[in-house]
Amino acid sequence: MTRITAALALLLVVAGCRGPRPGGPGAQCTHVQASHQAQGLDLCEDVWTCARPPGGRFDRVGLHRIAPCATVGGPVVLYLPGMHMNGELAIREPRYDLRLYLATAGIRTWGVDYRTHAVPADASPADLRALAAWTTDVFVDDVAWAAAFVRGNDPGPLVVAGFSQGAAFAYRLAARPDPSLAGLLILDGALGGGRRASGDDPAIDVGGSHLPYAARQQLLATVNAEPSLPSPVPGFANAGAALEGILYSASSFGGQGGLSNTRDGVSDVRVLARLLASYDRWWPRAALDAPDPTPARTLPVLAFASTRLGPEWVARVHATAQRWGGNTARVRELPGYGHVDVLVGKRAAREVFEPARAWLTGDAQ
Repeated sequence: MTRITAALALLLVVAGCRGPRPGGPGAQCTHVQASHQAQGLDLCEDVWTCARPPGGRFDRVGLHRIAPCATVGGPVVLYLPGMHMNGELAIREPRYDLRLYLATAGIRTWGVDYRTHAVPADASPADLRALAAWTTDVFVDDVAWAAAFVRGNDPGPLVVAGFSQGAAFAYRLAARPDPSLAGLLILDGALGGGRRASGDDPAIDVGGSHLPYAARQQLLATVNAEPSLPSPVPGFANAGAALEGILYSASSFGGQGGLSNTRDGVSDVRVLARLLASYDRWWPRAALDAPDPTPARTLPVLAFASTRLGPEWVARVHATAQRWGGNTARVRELPGYGHVDVLVGKRAAREVFEPARAWLTGDAQ
């Protein structure tokens, strides 16, 4: 796989969104275009940033479209990232990004920037109070708006893909009546047993008590530069060993590689650092949990489950997929994988991205 080259062109257009504007004629958007090349294929990237109700400072949602520049048909994929994540391309290599992998195979892909992407890392406590109103329903409303936007711009069977919390949003979207939704591609996500974080602040910091935000950013920058450099976190042989140890033992993911199993070589620690450095700092506590919805109808579902999160997690991935997909739902377990390894593992292109492509295009055996 070759690294995507630098952008050939960048054009800023402030004249509004291309195609229909879901949400009413007053929707305000900006639009950016860029061209790339990967695998010998010209790819076009379009990025929209659009205002959402109630129109506050941070009430903005982004959409990233990556597809062959030449006209193509077939399925369209809308990707919903996980907590603290966004739709930007953190790693511009098809073997480490599902959307790029699918785009080089001729599939049109879209990714979402949640409202959280508009909140600056240095937001004040007064700024963060706005996040108290961002419930799960607000996020699913945004996802439904995004799906309508995608359908207005890219005709074709729409499959919604989601990782982690994004997978839960995908299931919740599928609980709403929408006959145009063609299927769900679930990347290590489920409903039930939602994550809870201690504290009463409206926003959750991606940094924690063991690795505050500033220290987190310093560690990730050091690993990205060179994993063998001295660790800014004491007690480790080098920066790479520090990040490996912190990810492997993350208690909120059960320890034992539940977050990422770089210790056993499932992912490369430098690649992980690039992904983690792209995370948005803040996530609304109000969007952590909500009652499970009821499926509106049975849909084709392909799900992937990491095993390092433990057998209860794997069972939840299976149960949710079967509840939405019935007896035809397919779940592929990924032995040795931690949660984020599903996105950037060394074997993810072969064991996740290619089976997803084959399922989307009807080539799966």
